[in-house]
Amino acid sequence: MLVACALLAGPPAPAEDAALASGNASSADGPLIDPGLPPRINDWIPLSWWSPVRFAEGRLNADPYVDLAVVLERKQDAPEDRRYARGSRALLVLYGLPGGSWRRGPLIPGMLPCASCSDTLGGGRESELYDLSISADGVLEIAWIHKRAGIKSVRLFIGWDTGYDGLGLLADDIAQIQPVSHGRTRVRRDYRAGIMWVDGEPRSMPPRFIPIEDVSAAQY
Repeated sequence: MLVACALLAGPPAPAEDAALASGNASSADGPLIDPGLPPRINDWIPLSWWSPVRFAEGRLNADPYVDLAVVLERKQDAPEDRRYARGSRALLVLYGLPGGSWRRGPLIPGMLPCASCSDTLGGGRESELYDLSISADGVLEIAWIHKRAGIKSVRLFIGWDTGYDGLGLLADDIAQIQPVSHGRTRVRRDYRAGIMWVDGEPRSMPPRFIPIEDVSAAQY
């Protein structure tokens, strides 16, 4: 997809460079969401399990209505759902409908890294989102910094595929600083075009469609 190629063609954004250099990142730019305001998130998820913390709005599918991408966080342990510990994150997509109503799209627990399963970033945080946005051409960008074995910055580009009639991972961009040598590596992959760049060197790979439901932070 040309959009993904264009997004991956440039150098790392200043936010990525700053985040990697410092090992810290500020919260994503998307506004805090109030579950008491429309759309009512608790119409689709139990707020005792998942709390909405950030959202971005824009057109994500093929219709003309505004959609929402909502970041959720597990604020407390839920004995009824032990797969995801306190601090786990999820992404919820709500598709806009005529008249201002909504229908629930995919809910993907584990797509985003755990916020506080350990304290590697300090202040009780293991990872931090620093970008959540939907572009004018309908590409959802999610970026986070993660500190475990070194410092890693991950940016996902997610968009609508008319052939598969669903959201999928168009491309990703991963940069890492090694903990001892402080050497940097960067891998960028365009799944539609079937090409990847490893430290700027292009390599071919099989093109494929990756449904959003198959994306997991554990891959990174």
